[in-house]
Amino acid sequence: MSQKISAFYYIKNNKRRVSVLIISLAMFFIITYTSMFLLSTTSETFKAVLVENGKYIQYIVFGGDDLELDKSSPQADSEDIYREAVNKKYGEIKNSIKQCKGVEDVFIAQVEYTYVASVVGNYYVEIPMTDREHMEVLLKHMDAKLVEGRMPAKAKEAVMDRKLMKNYGYKLGDGLSQNKDVKIVGIIDCDYYFGCGLSGGSSTFSNPMVCVATDGTVKNLESAIKEQDVLLENSTFMDLEKGENDLENNIISVISSSTRVIFNGILIIITLLVIIVSISYMRDRRSEWCLYASIGYSRKAIYFSILRELLFTFITAFLAAAVITIILMKVSDILLIKELGLRCTYFISDTLIEILCAYTALFGILQIPVRMEIYKIKTIDAIDDDM
Repeated sequence: MSQKISAFYYIKNNKRRVSVLIISLAMFFIITYTSMFLLSTTSETFKAVLVENGKYIQYIVFGGDDLELDKSSPQADSEDIYREAVNKKYGEIKNSIKQCKGVEDVFIAQVEYTYVASVVGNYYVEIPMTDREHMEVLLKHMDAKLVEGRMPAKAKEAVMDRKLMKNYGYKLGDGLSQNKDVKIVGIIDCDYYFGCGLSGGSSTFSNPMVCVATDGTVKNLESAIKEQDVLLENSTFMDLEKGENDLENNIISVISSSTRVIFNGILIIITLLVIIVSISYMRDRRSEWCLYASIGYSRKAIYFSILRELLFTFITAFLAAAVITIILMKVSDILLIKELGLRCTYFISDTLIEILCAYTALFGILQIPVRMEIYKIKTIDAIDDDM
């Protein structure tokens, strides 16, 4: 007699019990991955703001010690004196910065701000305000095209990317969240969280910065300009390297601790549920296995039959959960995430690996009750003797 027992006899005749186990395992995958997917909107959105924007537009904020300011003067802290010193310093170094490899243009801009709000927290986005010539340079540099409204025609008018408009709930004619005097007159289509506008000339700059348009290859702007003998040891550089550091330290590290708590909580609950269901599943089948033993099947054959049943259950749960999760993510992306002006990612490798590891661990844990029940198997004769 063949020692192989088909695993599908029991599965076919006990669909309800098997379905309960499959649903328990599938829910773990669906809840865990969907939760991480929703949280990914924070990291992906802020990555676009800090890293993708930072590849192509970087800023230098002059420190007082790098400017020729007479701190003993009673007017040293006035905006006019500061703007004058900034313009003078910019005039001295602009040609050197333009010669840096990867730098396409450089100019003074008044920087305004708006915010991007995600599922967890928010982050600011710079809106450079400059003259008409450099505003057009920025729009072309960021491959931005006007899709609604009009281009800025006078001071304190700006255009903004449609994602920023959706995210904050802006409408044409609204003022910026951080400066109501700056009016949004146009909506642009752009791959980045970007906006720009017209200032009233250098005399109106209340927050002047050096705006550097790069080709995406400049990571550390301070090091790049040092190669041109420009030393700004007391200034702040808002470049790609700073963006990557801020993303890692201020966003990803904070989210990671939250995601770990969520993942572990879901794992504990589902593990307890699966173990309870599985133990009940095993106990109710002891008489069946005793019957197999009585007609000549070995414990090994019975054990491998159970393993095949469990493998079928786990694989079916994984595949079904993957399909359902993809559908949920797609629907959420279309109906919610894009409408909020956020970004997301469908493939989260770390979470997928953690789920596979959790499935493997659960499969291993279930071997404990299986082996315990296998060793309790008795033939009918042995059962009669006990009676």
